[in-house]
This record gives sequence, structure tokens and C-alpha cells, in this order.
Amino acid sequence: MTSFGPVTGNVIGPVQFSGGHVSFSQGSSGAGVQVVKGSQIWYVDKNSGLGSSGDGLSWDKAFLTVTEAIAAAGNYDIIFIGQGVYDEATYPLVITQTGLKIIGAGSSGYNWGPCSLKSSSSTETIMEIDASQVEIAGLGFNLYTDAKAGIVVGASATVYKTHIHDCFFGCSAAGNAEGEVGIAIGCDETGAQGSFDAVDTHVERCGFHYLATAAISVYGTRTKINDCMIWSNSSGIDFTATGVNRACNMAINNYLIARGGAGTGIKIASTEPTDGTLLVAHNAIANFGTANITAGKGDAGTINNTTYADGGEGYVDCT
Repeated sequence: MTSFGPVTGNVIGPVQFSGGHVSFSQGSSGAGVQVVKGSQIWYVDKNSGLGSSGDGLSWDKAFLTVTEAIAAAGNYDIIFIGQGVYDEATYPLVITQTGLKIIGAGSSGYNWGPCSLKSSSSTETIMEIDASQVEIAGLGFNLYTDAKAGIVVGASATVYKTHIHDCFFGCSAAGNAEGEVGIAIGCDETGAQGSFDAVDTHVERCGFHYLATAAISVYGTRTKINDCMIWSNSSGIDFTATGVNRACNMAINNYLIARGGAGTGIKIASTEPTDGTLLVAHNAIANFGTANITAGKGDAGTINNTTYADGGEGYVDCT
């Protein structure tokens, strides 16, 4: 049995840790998280048993709220959030730090994860991203009591290179429409066209459950949406507009199904995009009452999508 005291410099492996708990307080990399030199890691654990917040620099002295961690964090820092449902005192949580990573304890976008942010008011948006290179992963966004949106990307500033993955957006009660929009990209919290662009937003491996307006509303440039699962009673993915100033969007390999045969699966703006500015490909879409894909949009780049009607409801087969 070997015990390490204080270690400086490089340690040449292999090094094996057997049993027990291994904690890297700062500067770790190589476990799926890349850390910029000089960045700080912050910890949030509402179930820490401390009774009050620590300094947030370790699990043993974690913050009790996400709000505290965001206030403390700087550019390119990382926030790790432990298991639990976090109902913050004030929303939205506004991200203004370039390169900030917020990583929750959830492991899959397809389930209601063990780590979530919960809204409790009909006027709330949970998170606004107003900085570039932000990453959000492993979090549930519990849009309770008809809250506005889970995440608004580019709410108060044009942002670049947002990455949202392995998250879940929806309500805690099956069958209800809680919240307006899961993710609003270059849109406001209701899914309408926003004042700022969200360039190169990437949404992948996320789950969406019964949002009142749309799972994802897009009015951004070069948005990429892939490998998401959407259960909807409204619109699934809504490309609000794809004009020449906010073009080149993609929705690929997503799965969408409507509850009760309502809404539109993938909705494309009434003014058809210029050729080469939108690709909707290899999606499986079923049971949307208005259309599985907005009708008459063949030139917009709808390719090899599998669509299914239920009970004779209308759909467009763009295969």
C-alpha cells in the first residue's frame, strides 16, 4: 500500500487507484472534460450536509446553489453540479463568462436525470446564455407550471459556439405541457425571432418532453441539431426563419413523435429558404396532425426523412 504526500511536477505512470474515493480538486483533464490552463473548477452540492455553503472549491466545501457558482466563476471555468433538484431563488441564470462549462450529474439526455434545475413560476426562463463557447451538459430543465424556456441562447448578445448536450427539457408530470420552449436559439423565450444571433449552436443527444410551443426554436446561423428525442404536443423543431443573414442550419438523425396527433414535427418558415441554407435529413417523424415536415419545402433540403401518419392524419413524405 502506497500513500502519496504532496506531489509536485509530473508523475510518470502507470498509477492505479484501487477502491476508495479519488478526488482531483483542480486542474484535472482526460476524463471527458478538458480544462484550460489557469481555469478554476467549482462544485455545487445541495445535499452536501454542510448546512451552509462552503467556498465551492471542492465537494467537501461545495456551494449549495448553482447561483453562487455562476457568480463566482470566471471565463473558461467549470461548474460541477451534484445530484438533486435545484430550485434557485432567482431566474434566469445568466451566463456571461466566455467558455464556461456547466456539467451536471445526469448521464443521459433521454431520461429525467438525477440532476435538474426546476422553475416554479409561469414567468421564468431557467437559463440565458450571453457568452460564447459555453457548454451545458448532463442537466435536466424542469419547466414546471408553464415556465417560459429552458435555455435561451443569445438572449442579450450575439454568441458563438454554444454546445448543449445530454440534457433533458420538459415537465415533471407526464402528459402536461409545461413551458413554452426547451431551447430557444436566436429566439426570445417564447420562440419568436430574437434581437441577437446565436452562431454555431450545437444541440445533440438531448430529450424533450411536451413543450407548449416547440422543443427547439431556431433563428440562428449554422445551428446543428442531431440525435435528439422529442415527444411533442406542439412543434418539434421550428426553423422560425432561415433568411440569408441567418442561414445554413441542419437537423439530422432526430426522432420526433407527437402526442395526440398535434402540431408540426419539423416546421420550416413560410418563406422558403434559399437552396443550400437548410438541411433536414435522416429524421424519423410520426403522428403530427398538421404535418410531419412542413409541406412544399422540397428545395429547402429535406432528404431521406422517414415519416409516418397515424389515423389518416396529414403528413409529408420527403424520402
